[in-house]
Amino acid sequence: MKFVSQLLQPLLTIPKNAKIKNTEITCKSQKLLLECGLIRPTASGLFALLPLALRAVDKLEALVRHRIEEVGGQRLSLPALTAANLWEKTGRMSEELLKVQDRTGRSFVLAPTHEEAIADLLADVGPLSYKQLPLLVYQISDKFRDELRPKHGVLRARSFRMLDAYGAHASHEHAVTTYHRVTDAYQKLFKDLHLKVYRVAAECGDMGGSESHEWQLPAPAGEDRVPTDGGSVSSVEVGHTFILGTRYSATLGAHCVPPSGPPQPLHMSCYGIGITRLLGASLEALSTDTALRWPAAIAPYRAILIGPKEGSKEWALYDPTRVSELYEELSHTTSLRGDLLCDDRHQMTVGKRLLMADKMGYPEVIVIGKAALETPPRFELRASGRVQLLTWPELMMALAGVETGRATAQI
Repeated sequence: MKFVSQLLQPLLTIPKNAKIKNTEITCKSQKLLLECGLIRPTASGLFALLPLALRAVDKLEALVRHRIEEVGGQRLSLPALTAANLWEKTGRMSEELLKVQDRTGRSFVLAPTHEEAIADLLADVGPLSYKQLPLLVYQISDKFRDELRPKHGVLRARSFRMLDAYGAHASHEHAVTTYHRVTDAYQKLFKDLHLKVYRVAAECGDMGGSESHEWQLPAPAGEDRVPTDGGSVSSVEVGHTFILGTRYSATLGAHCVPPSGPPQPLHMSCYGIGITRLLGASLEALSTDTALRWPAAIAPYRAILIGPKEGSKEWALYDPTRVSELYEELSHTTSLRGDLLCDDRHQMTVGKRLLMADKMGYPEVIVIGKAALETPPRFELRASGRVQLLTWPELMMALAGVETGRATAQI
């Protein structure tokens, strides 16, 4: 069983306009993630992801991997440190990059992205035959940026999780074809999350290339603007995609062998999604000022079971042993396997634990309350803004997604 009492979840009460370890509270997602014990600041712009937050990140990464691999992505892992001379060759050395030197004085960059590293890798293993193309590789890893003004918690941090994927192609036309396939996968990902993310044409900037799009999620704390049917709104950039052309491949010697003629520079494309930024932005978009609201697919736990208060009438029939039996039965349903939490803080009232569960934003809350003493016993299911009182078989059917036909009340 997974118990709330055993979680590493340091709950906080943050006074208005408070500062915690030099971290200004500037948006609701940051405030709620701190208050609910999901993240903890370690320095300005740096955060520890605690167990509940990391469960959500793991779920999000699994969805991203599924969609990228569905269009042919192959997973790899590149070192966080990239030789600084590669960035110098491409002209991208800047103040935003975190730089280090080893004991011999050789310079490295703690990379925020890996276009140089990928082009260098393809040069090392190439030239590739046109028959091996298109090639799409990706990784999800920690990235680093020396942000001048880190703010909004995980929305603009110095260390962050990111998907970065790279396409290699024999021609610009092939790069465009892959670009459309991958951006279609982006659309499917955001549909999985039930988020309305806008694809917006953007400047290529320092990245270079012929085409790029930002992926913007409307959210109050956003520092960008996205046009909508009713005029523009604040938004957060959660992804960026580019057709790069031969900028990196020509500079760093990454080539392919065409059907005839000499080797030619590869045509490249790249695709980024800020994993931790998307997590924070989705909470910023969906949450209330006082309670987290998750895309259901990435909530840390799908459901939480709340047993009766110790010493209550319900306690006589539903003590910890009986609650454990019900938990085990629920856990064997396919929909809740590995995704159910038990609030075993029986010294607290059911009402107080309900308030805390609501603030955490669990998609489904199962309560053993007064109706559990009826004949037959009925159990409370709170989900999607409504309350249902269900018998045990009805509850199991509802959790499996089967409509019970019972009357419901709005929460």
